[in-house]
Amino acid sequence: MVAGVDQIVAKPPTLAWDLAGGLSLVGQGAFRFLEELQVTEGETLLIHAAAGGVGTVASQLALLRGATVIGTAGEGNHDYLRSLGVIPVSYGDGLLDRVRALAPNGVQAALDAIGGSATEVSVELVADRDRVGTLVDVETAIEKYGIRRLVGGRSTATLGYLAELAARGTLRLPTTTFPLDEVVLAHQKVQGGHVRGKVVLTMG
Repeated sequence: MVAGVDQIVAKPPTLAWDLAGGLSLVGQGAFRFLEELQVTEGETLLIHAAAGGVGTVASQLALLRGATVIGTAGEGNHDYLRSLGVIPVSYGDGLLDRVRALAPNGVQAALDAIGGSATEVSVELVADRDRVGTLVDVETAIEKYGIRRLVGGRSTATLGYLAELAARGTLRLPTTTFPLDEVVLAHQKVQGGHVRGKVVLTMG
């Protein structure tokens, strides 16, 4: 595999290889998404699938910006989200009312990694539809609601910043590792949903 020098940075010595391997894509995507949604200090951000890879990193980066983060997740991930500083909320019927109860001053932006009813809740909560971004159901969501399609971007400056945060322990990203010859099991794990953090394949 060949990578351009404008796409890579040196791994900090204290950064574990599995974390380094999982950080680049979800980390740079999350950073870019927050930039596109213009999340700033004092605002409340709703993240759907907050315990996943993108959600985990976006939550922490938003908190570093001084935002309040409400994250949807299954109940098994609520304590995990609390450990990050996120206010957890369960999926399912009544989500709109539950989020409103947790955000008395409203929700200013939403990051949707689920689609479907999650998109509908986001649109209902966020006044400015340009500050609702989705990673899934893209064509339907854009055509029906006029919301933003989030597209990740990469740069060595962003990757270096994220790597240093992770090396210092400021940024966490749980990983589940599989050896390369168990790639089918790894894929099944991802397809099953409810993955906390990132699934990483290891070699050697």
